[in-house]
This record gives sequence, C-alpha cells and structure tokens, in this order.
Amino acid sequence: MTKTGSLFPFLTAAAVIAFCVQIFSANQADVDLWGNVFFVQAPTWIEGFLRVNTFSFTEPGHVWINHEWLAQSIFHNVHGLFGNAGLIGLKVLIGLLIIGLMNAAIRKECRSGVVRFLWLMLVISVMGFGFNTRPHLFTFLMVAVFLTLLGRPKFSPWLVIVIPLLGLIWVNLHGAFFIGLIILGIFLVGRGVPPRPLGEGRNLAVLAGALALFIGVTFMNPYGVALWKFVAGSAATVRPYLTEWAPFDWRVDFAEHADFVVLSVIVFSCLAFTKIRRDPVGIALLGISFIAALLMRRNMPLFALVAGFVAVRHVDDVVGERLSRLAARVPSRVLAVLAALFVLISVFYTITFNKTNPLQIEVARNRFPVELMTFLETNEIKGNALIFFDWAEYGIRHLYPNCRVFLDGRFTDAYDIATVNDYFNFLYAGNGWETALQRYPTDIVLIHRQLPVYAAMLTLSGWQVVGETDLAGLFLKTDIHAATLARIRSGAVKLKAIPGPVYFP
Repeated sequence: MTKTGSLFPFLTAAAVIAFCVQIFSANQADVDLWGNVFFVQAPTWIEGFLRVNTFSFTEPGHVWINHEWLAQSIFHNVHGLFGNAGLIGLKVLIGLLIIGLMNAAIRKECRSGVVRFLWLMLVISVMGFGFNTRPHLFTFLMVAVFLTLLGRPKFSPWLVIVIPLLGLIWVNLHGAFFIGLIILGIFLVGRGVPPRPLGEGRNLAVLAGALALFIGVTFMNPYGVALWKFVAGSAATVRPYLTEWAPFDWRVDFAEHADFVVLSVIVFSCLAFTKIRRDPVGIALLGISFIAALLMRRNMPLFALVAGFVAVRHVDDVVGERLSRLAARVPSRVLAVLAALFVLISVFYTITFNKTNPLQIEVARNRFPVELMTFLETNEIKGNALIFFDWAEYGIRHLYPNCRVFLDGRFTDAYDIATVNDYFNFLYAGNGWETALQRYPTDIVLIHRQLPVYAAMLTLSGWQVVGETDLAGLFLKTDIHAATLARIRSGAVKLKAIPGPVYFP
C-alpha cells in the first residue's frame, strides 16, 4: 500500500466525522428551544420543580405532565455552564455517538468499505432533519444503544441489569421510552421464531427478564402511572396543524426529503434482491419505523437510524462487490484528494452555511417576531397574550410574568384538548373563532400575518393593531390597554428595528 493509500482510511473517517459535525451543528433556534432550556430549572425532588401549567392564563392550574424533565434539566445546566456553544456541542456529541455506535456495529456485516462510507453519509443526511436541541435526541441515542446491545448473537446476563438501568434513565428523559419496549418485544418474538440456533433459549430468557424489568422501571418517574396514561393519550392525538407531525406526502415533500426517498428505495430494493437470510427482527424494525415515518415526518430520522443498523448487510450483499471493484479502478491518490476536499468543504459549510456565528444559536427574523417581542418586553406591557404557537415559548421566556400565554408547545402535556381546539379554531378562523377572545380573558394577540384570522382581526371591533412586520402583527384590546395606546399615539412608545443578528435566548 502506498503512503497515500495508507492515509485513505483516516481521511474517510475524517470525512464522516466532518459531515456529522456539519449536519448536526445547525444553529437555528427551533420553536421549542426556549422551553427545553428554561422550563426545568430544578430537579423533581426540589420545591422549584413545576407541576402545574404556571405560564398560561387559560389553564394555570392544569396538571403538567413533563415527560421530558430530565432532558430539559440537562439542557438547562449545559446552557448555564457553556452557553449556546454548549448546546450545539451537546447535540453534535450525541450525533457522533450514534454514528460511532452504528459504524462499530456494521463493520463486521459490511465487507465493502465503500458501501459503509456511503451508507453512513446517507444515514447522517436523513437524520439531519429535525436534529435540534430537543429531548428526542436522547431517544435516538437510546435506540442506537439498544440496537448495539441486542444485535449480538449472544446476550450477557448483565443485560438484565443494563437494560432496566437504561430504561430508568430513558423514561425520565423523553416520553418515547415506549420505543424501547417495542424494540425489546420485537427481538424477543423475532429471535424465538424457528429455526432457532442452539443455545438461543438462554438468550430468550435473558431478554424476557430484561423486558420485564424494563417495564417495571418505567413507573419510576415523577408521575408514576399517570405518565403511561399521558403517553397513551398523546399517541392517539392527531395534530394536523403541526407540520412535523403531518404524514409524508410524496408530491409535496419529495424535494425536501429526497435523501429519505433514496434511502427507502435502497433499503427495500436490496431487501427484495438480497441472497442472504432476511432476519425477521430486522424486517419488523424496518417495517414499523418506515410506517411511522410515513405517518409522521418527524419519524424519518428514526427510520434512518434503524435502517443504518439493520439493513446495511443486505445493501452490501447486493451492491458491495460492484462498488468495491469500481472504487478499485480509481487511483488511491485521487480518492485521498477527494476525501480531503470533502473534509475541507464540510468544515467550510459548518462554519458558514446559514450562520453568522457558528458558536451561537441564531433566532431567525423570518421565523420569529423579534421586534414585536422586544416591543412588548422593553415597554413592560402586561396582559394575557394569545401568541402564535411557534412563538409562544419564546414569549414565555421574554414576557413572563408580565404576560401569560394562551397555549404553547407543551400542548396536551399541560392543556386540555378543548383549549387546544379553541386556540387552533381561532388561528384558522373557524366557526365561532371569536370564542378564544371571549371565553378566555385575552387582551394581547401576536400572530403570523399569513394566518386566516389575521385579516379578520384587522376589522374586529375593540382591537387595534399597534405594530406590523413582514412576519407578524401585534394587536391590543383597546379598553384594557388604553394607556399604552395613548403613549403610542403620542410617540412616546415606538416599534424599533433591531440591528444585527439576534442570538438565543
């Protein structure tokens, strides 16, 4: 092997790592970031842990089932210690751990280094969708750990201890802990399907014990059985107004999610043409995660994660030899140069793409009403604010306790479904949309200008628009905010432009 050839494995590894950092280091604030960082500032055993819907005026006493409390506590402490760079670094670290576990698991199953390299790159690309600072990142990591532990031919008795310990952590990190039960159940049933290899009975006994203990520890959370009831109810709640909860539409979503389409075609084509045995466990995992991705776009990274672990051996069987022969025709120096260029390009995009400062989390002006929120905050305008769903947690962080919100991203974690329905009926100007302003003591409205209700609000008696930007409009109820409106008319209070980039929080 030439000197350049000996460097090639290191260059390809560097390319994968660089691409991970590029994809997972996106620094645009997402709508739930403020809540995920600031809602939990005390652990469950401290008096300051919030158990009711404190930030709302519609249901201030509603029990709040915070199924993400431990993850939010981690985010809060990381931000307190290391700021925005710490939050970006944490999610990059989680992404690197996931891909590292995946690479270690598939090395023996995938003989072609070319396939493994391209496969990891495709999986990373698909997983980049929605890879924000959210508690579901810990679920992705837990899934990777479970697939690593359960993908072995023989189970150590220690699994009976390790799996429940992971379950205890998972149930407090994120409400999707039930995915762990699904994975364990699939492995238990799938590995019990005949013909079973000699000694498989011992593996099944270990797995059954781990599953039973995992179920037991899921009740060791701040809410006990109530968490299970909440998770079951939440899973059955349809959210057509939230885009990431919407089904995957091939006609509309193809361009944005072309990588998901490519991954799906490769996975199921190779499953159809592979000559090696199709493992029932892998088939079940791929089928369930793929259906979940079609039903809700937010599950596409989960499908990529599962496919990354269980489908690569079939891809390698179908195309591995051909791709390896093709790569062998290219001089090693050329491959090394291409890999090095890829690393440099990834580093460049990591620093520059859609970023003013790569170590800061940026609040995009085309997504959040920065000027209007600052107007309410700096002028200390007090009241009950109906704020567009995507901005409500931003509003809680900057306006509470002067303002309490109608509804925010906690959704049915902290609100009754009737309140949720009244809220969205208002936004979309449904029949009786004024109910949200009459039944609930609302006196401030901050909404997106493209919402159907916006034009109606402009003509609604008793309300006055006091500020508009290209994105949003701010309305005040005239009788309650008469003094503020007078100050605005006199010029004492003005909406001011905010120069430069805006950073979280």
